[in-house]
This record gives sequence, structure tokens and C-alpha cells, in this order.
Amino acid sequence: MSGNALWQFGWRDDLAIGDAAIDAQHRAFFVEAEQIRAALVSDQPRARILDYCATFRADLETHFRDEEALMTTLGFPQLRDHRLEHSRLLAQTEETCHELEHATCLIDCLLGTRSLLERLAEHIALQDARIRAFIQAANKE
Repeated sequence: MSGNALWQFGWRDDLAIGDAAIDAQHRAFFVEAEQIRAALVSDQPRARILDYCATFRADLETHFRDEEALMTTLGFPQLRDHRLEHSRLLAQTEETCHELEHATCLIDCLLGTRSLLERLAEHIALQDARIRAFIQAANKE
């Protein structure tokens, strides 16, 4: 089975929350995820794959800080819960990167990365959608 069959993620405009900077970061995650996937199914050395993971993790941390700053500015009422979700996702990202560093099987790498990306895509689609709804409601007032 090709790695592509395991990878069904991509940016959709309906995932946008209405903040240009945050939406650009979200779109970039899908690009970075594809880079990690492409590295995993290629003959790239392990160090290159781990570089992609380190970049992804650092960008995710920056994104979460930026998103939380936006929520603070907006007075988003579920900020505390959203921060906890971010902490969980960062921990899962750390765990996945650690697993990739020590994995001996390509399929384990692909499945671990796919699982992480499912959680991130779900977070954007479900949790960040609440931010979009809050922004839209504030704009109507």
C-alpha cells in the first residue's frame, strides 16, 4: 500500500476561522504534513525526516501561542479549555516525533504521523470552528 493511500488530508476553505494570520498557519500545517509524509515514503535520510518533525513541532508551538493571544484579545470564553487541548496536542506531537526518531518500520511512522494529523485536523475543524463562530457573532453586533 502506498503512503498516499494513508494520507487524505488537505486544506479546505471551510476550515478558515476568519483571522488571516491563524488561517495561514493552519494552511501551512497541511503543507508541512505533506513534507513529512513525502520524506517518510522517500529515501531521505532519517535526519531530514526528523528536521521536518522539529520544524512542524516548533511551528505548532508558535501557532498555539498566536491563537491563544487572539482568543485573549477577543475575550473568547472557552480559552482555558482550548489551552488545555493545545497542551494535549503538543504532548501528542512530542510523542509522535519521539516515536519517529526510534521507529524501525515505515508503516509505523506513517500510521503514527497520520494519527497525529487526524487529531490536528479534527482540532481545527471542531475546536477552532468555535473561534470562527465567536468572531462571526462579534462581527454581527
